[in-house]
Amino acid sequence: MRKILLGIVALLLLGGGVVAYTQFGGSPEVKRDRALKKAKAYLAEAKINEAIIEYRNALRADPNSAEVHYEFGMALLKQGDVRAGYRELVRATDLKPDFIKARYQFAVMHAASKDTKRAKEELEKIRQQDKEAKEGHYLAAQIAMAEKQPDMAIQELEAALNKEPNQAAIHFDIGQVYAAKRDYPAAESAYRKTLEIDPKFHRARVALAQLYAGTGNQEKAEQELLLATQGDPENEALLHILGNFYSSRRRFDDLEKLYQDLVKKKPDSIIAKKRLTELYLAKNERKQARQYVDDILKANPGDKDGLFFRGRLNLIENDPKKAIEDLYAVTRDAPQFPFGFYFLGQAQIRQNEINEAKKNIAKAAELAPNWIEPKITLGQLHLASGDHELAAEEVEKVLRVQPNNEDALLMKGAIAIRKGTTDQALTTFQQAQKVNPKNPAAHINMAAVYAVKKNYPEALKEYEQALTLDPNRIDALSSMAQVYQLQGNPKAAFQRIEQQLSKAKNHAAIYQLLGQLSIRIKEYARGIEYLEKAVHLNPDLSSAYFLIGTAYAAQKQFDTAIDQYEKVIKTNPKAIQPLMMVGMLYDMKKQPQKANGYYQKVLDLNKNFAPAANNLAYNYSQHGGNLDVALTLAQKAREANPNDPGVADTLGWIHFKKGTYATAIAFLKESDEKFKGQNPTVLYHLALAHDKNGEEKLARESVQKAVALGQNFPEAAEAKKLLESLGSK
Repeated sequence: MRKILLGIVALLLLGGGVVAYTQFGGSPEVKRDRALKKAKAYLAEAKINEAIIEYRNALRADPNSAEVHYEFGMALLKQGDVRAGYRELVRATDLKPDFIKARYQFAVMHAASKDTKRAKEELEKIRQQDKEAKEGHYLAAQIAMAEKQPDMAIQELEAALNKEPNQAAIHFDIGQVYAAKRDYPAAESAYRKTLEIDPKFHRARVALAQLYAGTGNQEKAEQELLLATQGDPENEALLHILGNFYSSRRRFDDLEKLYQDLVKKKPDSIIAKKRLTELYLAKNERKQARQYVDDILKANPGDKDGLFFRGRLNLIENDPKKAIEDLYAVTRDAPQFPFGFYFLGQAQIRQNEINEAKKNIAKAAELAPNWIEPKITLGQLHLASGDHELAAEEVEKVLRVQPNNEDALLMKGAIAIRKGTTDQALTTFQQAQKVNPKNPAAHINMAAVYAVKKNYPEALKEYEQALTLDPNRIDALSSMAQVYQLQGNPKAAFQRIEQQLSKAKNHAAIYQLLGQLSIRIKEYARGIEYLEKAVHLNPDLSSAYFLIGTAYAAQKQFDTAIDQYEKVIKTNPKAIQPLMMVGMLYDMKKQPQKANGYYQKVLDLNKNFAPAANNLAYNYSQHGGNLDVALTLAQKAREANPNDPGVADTLGWIHFKKGTYATAIAFLKESDEKFKGQNPTVLYHLALAHDKNGEEKLARESVQKAVALGQNFPEAAEAKKLLESLGSK
C-alpha cells in the first residue's frame, strides 16, 4: 500500500513538473518568440505602449537578437522616442553588420536631420554589402533631397523602380519629389500611378488633395479626401485629415457633421469628441462642449486635452479659480504645451495674479515663438502695469513679423501716449485705421490723443466716427461725455448720450452712463432714477447696483447702499467689488467686525487681492486683532501693490503698534511722500511714531501739517490733542 501511494505521488509530481515546465519554462527562443508574437499583435491594434513592454520581454529572453532590437527600435520611433529608437537600430547593426534594413533606418534619420556626411557613410556600407539594394537607392534619394538635389533623388528612385516597377511606394516618393520641385503635373501623374497599382494607398489620395488645395482646386481636393475616407471608412486618421481640410476652410457645418457621424458610428471615439469640443468652444456653444468634455474625462480623468478643454470652459464661464486648477495640471503634465500656459495666464489675469500670469504667458511665447497672441497679451500686461519699455519690446517683436498687425499698432500708439509723444501716437493710430477702416478702435484712440492735446472738436469728430461704425461702443459715448464736461458743457453730454438711445441696442448701458454722469455732478436723485431704469432693463447689471450704492453712500445713507450691494452679491456671490464695498461701508459705520467678514470673503476668492488684505490688516491692528496676522496680510498686500501709499501706511501703523518705531517711521515717510503730504491720517500716524521714537520736533511738524490741512479726517480730534500735548512739552 505504501509503495502504491508513493507511486501516485511520484506521478503527480512528474505531472506537476511537466505542467510547470510547459507553463513557466521553455528555451529563451520560445520566450522570445512568445513575446514577439504578443508585441506584433499589440502593434496591429495600435497599442504601442503594450507592444514595447513585450519587446522588452523578448530582449530579456534573447538580448543578442538583432531582429528584436530592430523591431523594438521601430516601435520606439512610432512612440516618438527618437533617441531610444536610434540606439536600438544601431545596436541591431552592431550585432548583425549586414542588417541592411536597420542600417537604412538610422541612416535616413541622419539624412532627415541634415547630417548627410554620416548618412553617406552608412550608404557606402550598404552598397559594399549589396550595390543594387533598394534601400541604397532610397537612402541616396533621401540624401539628395537633404542636399536640395531633387533631380538626383528622382534618378535614384527610378533606379529602384527598374527593379520593382509595381512598387506603389516608389511611385509615391517620386510624386513627393516632383511636388517639392513644384512640377505639379508630374507629381499628379506619379500619385495617379501609385493609386493605379494600389487603390488603397490612401497617402497618395491625401497628397493629391494637398496638391489640388495648394493650386486652388478645393473641389477636387475634397473629392480626393472623400474617396480616401470611403475607401477605408474605419481609418480615423483619414477622417481627421478631412476634418482639418474643413476646419482650415472654415466649413464648420461640414466639420461638425463629419465628427457627429463618427461618434454615432463609434460612440467611444475620444478623438472625435475632442475635435467636436474644439469646434464648440470656437463657436461658444458651451453646453455641447461641456457634454463632450465630461465624456472625455469620464473615460480618463487625467486626460490632458480633457483638462485643457474643461479649464477653458471654466474660464469662459467666469470661474477662473477652477480654470487655474485644471490648466495648472495641464502645464505640469505637458510642459511643452504652449496653449496650456497661455490660458493658465488668462485665468490668472482674471484672478488678478498678474505676476504669475506674465510668467506663464511669457512661457507660452517661448514655446511657440511664431504665435502672436501671447506677445500681444504680454505687451498689454506690461502696459497696464506701467512697464512701457517691456511693452514696447513685445510690440516690436510682433511688428517685425507682421508690420500691419492692428493690435500691435494700437498698443504702440498707447505706449506713445503714456510717454507723452502724442504726435507719434496719432500717426500710429492713423496707420492702424488704414489697416482696418471698419474698426472703431483706431478712431477712439485718435480721439483720445486729440483730447490730450485739448483739440476737443477733433476729438468729438473721431468719437462720432467710431459710433457711426459701431453704435454700441459705450466707451466712445462715455469718452464723448467727458470731453463735453472738459468743455464745461454737461448739458451737451446728457443730450448726446440720450440721442444714442435711438441708435444703440444696449439701452441699459446707456441709462447706466446717464446715471454715472449724474452722480459725478452730485445730482444723486437723478442718477438713481437713471440707474433704476438700467437695472429694470437688465436685472443682472451688477455695475448699476454698485453705482446706486455709491450714490446712497455719498449721501451717507449707508444702510441703503449696503442693500444695493447685497443685491449685486446675490446675483454674483463671487464678485469681489461689491463685497469690498460692503466691507468699506461697514468700516464707515464703525462696525469693523462686520467689515472684516466681507474682507475675508474677498480673500477667500482671491488671496492676493491687495485692498482687502490691507483693510483687514489695518482693522486687526486698530481694533485689537493679532498683530502678526495683520503684518502677514499687509506684507501680502505690499507684494501685490508695492507702490500703494495706503499699504505703506498700514505697514507703518502695524509696526507702530508692535513698537518697532524706526521701521514704522520708514513706511510712514514713504506713504506721506507718495500722498504728497496731503493725507492727514498718514501725517498723524507719522507724528505718533516720531513722538514714541523720542523725536518731538519731527512729531510736532508732522501733526501741525495734519491739522493745517483742515480736513475733517477721522483722527482730527486726536491729532489736535497730540499737538496740544507736544506744544506743552
